[in-house]
Order: sequence, then C-alpha cells, then structure tokens
Amino acid sequence: MKKNTQNTPTEINYQVQQIIEQMTSTVPKGTDLGLVDIISAMFSGYFVESGGGIMPAVDLYLADHISDERERAARSRRAAKSITYGQYNLNELITTSQSIIKEIGGWTPTLIQEYRIKSVDMTAYKRSRVKNLKSKSYDSTANRAIPATTFGLMGSIGTVNGQRVAVLDMLLCGNTKQNEPAKEMVNVYKKVAELLTLEDVVLFDAGFSLIDAIIYGIKQCLIRLSKNCTFGRTPGEIPIRTSDKGRHPSRHQSEIVRPMERQHGKNLLSQTPPDKNLTWIDEESGKTIKAEIWTPVYLLERHLDRLDEESRKDELRNVPITVMALHHPDYDEPLLLGTPLTELTPQSMAKMYPERWPIEGVPQTAKYLLSGGGGRHYVHHQQAMKRLPALSMIFGALFKYLAATFPPIPSGFWDRVAKPTYGRLLKYLKKVGLPLSSQLSKKASVTGHLPVGYEAVRLSRA
Repeated sequence: MKKNTQNTPTEINYQVQQIIEQMTSTVPKGTDLGLVDIISAMFSGYFVESGGGIMPAVDLYLADHISDERERAARSRRAAKSITYGQYNLNELITTSQSIIKEIGGWTPTLIQEYRIKSVDMTAYKRSRVKNLKSKSYDSTANRAIPATTFGLMGSIGTVNGQRVAVLDMLLCGNTKQNEPAKEMVNVYKKVAELLTLEDVVLFDAGFSLIDAIIYGIKQCLIRLSKNCTFGRTPGEIPIRTSDKGRHPSRHQSEIVRPMERQHGKNLLSQTPPDKNLTWIDEESGKTIKAEIWTPVYLLERHLDRLDEESRKDELRNVPITVMALHHPDYDEPLLLGTPLTELTPQSMAKMYPERWPIEGVPQTAKYLLSGGGGRHYVHHQQAMKRLPALSMIFGALFKYLAATFPPIPSGFWDRVAKPTYGRLLKYLKKVGLPLSSQLSKKASVTGHLPVGYEAVRLSRA
C-alpha cells in the first residue's frame, strides 16, 4: 500500500484518496473497496445530498466515473453490504488513523503540568422510527428519551496549526438490544481505566460521576460536578463497638462539605466555607479569576452503598479529593470541578477543563459528513446501525485533522479570512471530486446465482 507523506506532489483530492486507501489497508479484499467507495462518497459531500442514504450517495459518487448503470448499481450494492457483513475491526481502523497522523505530523499533544490531556464523551445517533431498536437517548427537542444508538469515545487533545484537534483513542459501541444507560456508562469507565497511563489526565463532563470514576479505578481525572454534590470532611472510620447489644457499626459519620448553596424545599442549605480562596489573572485573556477550594474531602458512606466488598469500601473511604468552584467573568455560574489527583494546582485545573471541548467536535464532524447535521442515516440492520455511525466518527476525526493540515481553502470571493476547517475542505472536495481507487479491486467471487433486488433483501442469512 502506498504511503502518504507531506512531500507527496499531488493535489489535495488525490492525497485524501490515498489516505482513505491507507486506512483500509488491513481490511480484507472486497470489503476494502466497498469501504473506500462509501468514505469517498462521504468526503465528497454526497451523503449530505442524499440525506444519509448509502445507495444514492455512492451511486452519485460513482456516476462521475462509471457510465454503465448496471455495473454502478452492483458496485453500490457491494459497498452497502460491506457496512453490515464486511469483516473489519473498528479498533484496527482507530490504530491505523493514529499511525497516519503520526506519519503526516503536525499534531502536538497538549501538556498541562506535564500531563497529557484526554477527553471522554458520550454521543448518540437518534433513530426514532426504528421499532426493533431498544437502546434510547434523551432528546431535548422531544423532551423525552427516543430510540438511538449510543457510543462512548475518548480522544487525545492536541493542536494542529493553532487549532485544537482530538485524535480518537477509543470508540465503544453501545448494546442496541437493551435500554440500560447505566451499564453503558460502566463499560466506558472500565475501558477508559484500561487505556489510561500515569502520564494522562482524563476529562469528564457533568453527565459522568466522580464517584463512579473512582470506584472503577480512574483516579487521574477531572470531572465537572453537579451543583448539589456533597462530600465528607474526614476520611471514613467505622466507630468502635461500645456495647454488647445491637449490631456492629457498619457506617461512618462525617461532617458534610457542601461546595455550593442550594434550595431544598423551603430551606436554604448554606455553602460550607472554603479551605482556600485564590485569585489570579489569566495570562491569555487578562481576566481576573477567583477560585474557592475544599481539600481534602472524602466520599460519604452513601456514595459507597453500591459496593458489596468491604475491603474495597475501606480503600475508597480514604481517597482524598480536591473540589474547586471556579468564578470566571465568562461564566454565568461558578464552574464546580473535582479530582482525586490532589497534586493538580487550581491554575492547572482551570486551564485543563476547557481542553475537553475538542472531543465534542468528533461526533459533530461525523454527523455533518453523514447527513449535513443531526446524524440522520438510513440503515436498519442491527450491525449497520452501529457500524455506519462508528465509521463516520473514525473517518470524521481523521477528516478534521486533514482539514487543519491543508492550506485554507476559501469558500468564495467573500471568504476573505479563510480558515482550514472541515466544512471548507468538504465543499472543495465536492467541487473537484475524489478519484476512484486505482489500487483496489472487487473480490473475484461468483455471484451470478445470488438473488438481487427485493429478493436479496428478503433472503435470510444462515
């Protein structure tokens, strides 16, 4: 497989095509051609035109190169089938994309207090009209949970030519046959704990739990806390039994630490006075930042009720935690952060948390490539409903990185201050077109005896 480097003397569309072929270098023959056709149609903007339909998007892409309608239709069918029945591994594609980014260069990891920054997020591709889809996700527009395929993702945060870009490290597909979001979150915690090293700090949004992260072994993390969170002032110690009557003491008592005041019915629960108050001026913006800090605080007994192992409870009762309320002029309300990594300074915590936002750009880019926004797509097989969004995120993250490495492409004469964004690159590739793969060919299999059209859809697989 031909490798792509910065010195390759080809146009941007040929460079992009070579990178797509390089991404599928580990995929079996036949499936690789189908995936290349689908991703080429996606990068050319034809999925946006078709509204997320695979067959019309691939057919529009192939129409510029193949005049024979029957051959084009057969190749489009093979491409659509490669999504569902192709033998390829998503983790291998992620590893290949990381090696391509390393080979091309230009991406520099973000380091704060000598820690590399990784960010975790959960996203969903909504499929409200698919009846056999059991998994659900909350939709703010509908104000209820609707059927959706869920994904957990983690990426390393860095910069490319001044742009913050996330390089995908993990993509965990949810179970479409059950609606148990708590189990999906547990799977994400466990997978993140496996991939994390001592040099990393992982950032979580408010949808995640600091208690769950600590329980599942993630101690190098920074999490946005809920406003009504509470902690203990002292580490948990089970009281000594002082009488022969009654049960043995099993729960510890501690003074409650409440970082933010809140209304509980008619009562106002006051804030616990902070242990430290700091004020500093941000070097980049020049704005004054104030921080209230509570350290160390500890988990309460009710936080550990979900655990059965008493030895594990004893261990977690003594884990120190730092909680910080950040008052920034740009925030309407204080930002409440918590971490078990007590050596992090308040300045580092304030600088770290905004670095989690590039991970939000991965599903945003993918959903735009897939249907122009929203992530609408038209596949109904259980496998395809997970694989097509997953492929859009893996290749979408790579597409955003490529857009940052290429020179800025103006959208028109009005675009006087062009930036190297994926939207401008997508518009340019739609105009010039991606070439057909010259290195890949279809698998030489006998298919004349197989039914086509509606009969092929009805054919049940063994």
